[in-house]
Amino acid sequence: AVVALTQYYRNAIPPKSEILDVCSSWVSHFPIDFPAIMKSISATGMNVLELALNDQLTAGYQVLDMNAPNATLPYADNSMDVVTCACSIQYM
Repeated sequence: AVVALTQYYRNAIPPKSEILDVCSSWVSHFPIDFPAIMKSISATGMNVLELALNDQLTAGYQVLDMNAPNATLPYADNSMDVVTCACSIQYM
């Protein structure tokens, strides 16, 4: 399943995109070359230690509980080209 997801990202996300990985962790499942070919990769997640280990994030991360009352993403509207949420949607 992870291989299929990574291949999907390769085919669906154009180079030089600004990506936000919502509910991220220590891995984002993007192709290994994405940090070099994307404009930026940012993330939100709940575990600062896991986010700190994610070496695909080129534009940092924000610790954020999306289930908290009045939770909002800390990014301007229309500032990302692509938003992903791969392995945590079931917790939303």
